[in-house]
Amino acid sequence: MRLLHTSDWHLGQTLHNFDRTYEHQCFLDWLLDTIVAEEADVLLIAGDVFDNANPSAASQRQLYRFLQQARARSPRLDIVIIAGNHDSPGRLEAPGPLLEAHGTRVVGHVARDAEGSIDLERFIVPLSGADGQVRAWCVAIPFLRPGDVPRVAAPATDDAFDAYLAGIRLLYQQACELARARAGEGQAILAMG
Repeated sequence: MRLLHTSDWHLGQTLHNFDRTYEHQCFLDWLLDTIVAEEADVLLIAGDVFDNANPSAASQRQLYRFLQQARARSPRLDIVIIAGNHDSPGRLEAPGPLLEAHGTRVVGHVARDAEGSIDLERFIVPLSGADGQVRAWCVAIPFLRPGDVPRVAAPATDDAFDAYLAGIRLLYQQACELARARAGEGQAILAMG
């Protein structure tokens, strides 16, 4: 199975008032060619797709055109996108149902059920090989804000305890345990966050 990992595209960014759309497009064109040349089965995009939480229509169009072209040039390509700290989780995830119908899974935020329990299932993404069979599992966790993580009580003897870091650790631990339960013999597990 061939995986291609990328992150921090920052589409829509300007540098000292210089529009970088052309540079971004050159990168995306190169990435399309690389996906095909390397015969990638999976493209992993680890956050900061956009430079800010309110990307321009042009930046969004650039992303969606890339996703469409990637799927057209590599029809069996699985694509997994997680939100980074620059992305709006809701905005990134909004077209998720449509994108999922075309092989792209977007995980923008932490979802909870009516009782407040974190929906760990949404972080576990099956990855298929060229034969269409599940060959690996991705634990796809977006950027975690303090309100996203489980609450962990501080031990009475630890003055340096950081509840936020302990919550992140617990969330990854729980998600990885779920992935291990899903994985069959010989199926890899990778984490992206």
